[in-house]
This record gives sequence, C-alpha cells and structure tokens, in this order.
Amino acid sequence: MNNKQESTINLLPWRLEQHQQRSRQGLWRLGVCVILIALSGFALDKMAQHYQQQYAELQQKQQTIQLQHHQMEQKLVQSQQRLQQQGKQSAVDISTDLVTALFDLLAELPLQQGELTGLQFSAQQFRLQGLAQQQSEFEQIHQFFKQSPQIKQLKLAQFSPQTDGRLQFEFRLQLVNMEHAHALDDTE
Repeated sequence: MNNKQESTINLLPWRLEQHQQRSRQGLWRLGVCVILIALSGFALDKMAQHYQQQYAELQQKQQTIQLQHHQMEQKLVQSQQRLQQQGKQSAVDISTDLVTALFDLLAELPLQQGELTGLQFSAQQFRLQGLAQQQSEFEQIHQFFKQSPQIKQLKLAQFSPQTDGRLQFEFRLQLVNMEHAHALDDTE
C-alpha cells in the first residue's frame, strides 16, 4: 500500500498578514483623503471670506461715490442759485443730464489708490483735478478718458510729480452732450 505523506501548507498567517497590510494602506489612504478634504474646505472658506470682503469694499466704494454724486449735485444747485441771487451777468446753465453723464463717467474712472481733488465747470468744459499713486494708475486714467465715447475733447492741462511720490494731474474735458449747455444772461 501506498503510504503517502500529505504535506499541507497553512496559508492563514500569510493571508492575515496581507489583510492587515491592505487595511493599513486603506487607513493611510483614508487619512490622506480626509486631510485633503479638510484642507480644501479650509481653502474654500478663506476664498469665500476674501470675496465677501472684496464685495463689501466695492459696496462701500459705490456708496461713497453715490454720496459724492449727491453732494456734488447739491453743490451745483446751490452754486446756480447763488449765482442767480447775486445777479451775475452770465451764469452757467448745466443740465441734469449733463451732470448725470459726468458722474456716470467718473463712477467708471479706474482710480485704485488715487483720488479726485477737484471738479470745476464752465459753459465749455469741465476741469477735473486729482492725484494718482503711481504712473501706471495715471496712464490708466488717461487711456480711459481717451477711449471714452462720452468725451468730445480731452486736454491734459497739468501733470506734476509730488514730493511724496504721487502724481498731480488736471484734465480739461468736454463731453459730447456739452454742446447743449449754454450761458444764461441774468438781466434783472
């Protein structure tokens, strides 16, 4: 008779070790995924805060421009009334449409860090004075005026660097619809 010896190999420890190794790899992958998700959430939250802050700043700038617009309209009306009351020989009649067109133009002005310091008008033109923080900002403003279809004539009347590095400028401009503005004769 055949006497066979059977040899058996116990694969259970090897399988257990393979299973534990796969479990450890799966836990590492899961941990990396959790960390990536947390970092992505943190980054998205920071981006949302940043955009909310920018939106709030833009709203504040818009409110400031609207307030300045309202104040300038009030000053304009007061100046016209004062001129009429003082009996000036030739007061300037500027329509509300013209003022609105000017302020719409100024609302689009690409001022980032600079500021407007003065606005004067006559029957023929507006004088706009301001300060720019850098040459590039001034160039953007100048190009904006040159390319605006609302401006009929543009002249750079003054350009001078200040001791603090800012650039002072004065533009004289005539809007397209200024042709309709005319001087009044007060002969009372």
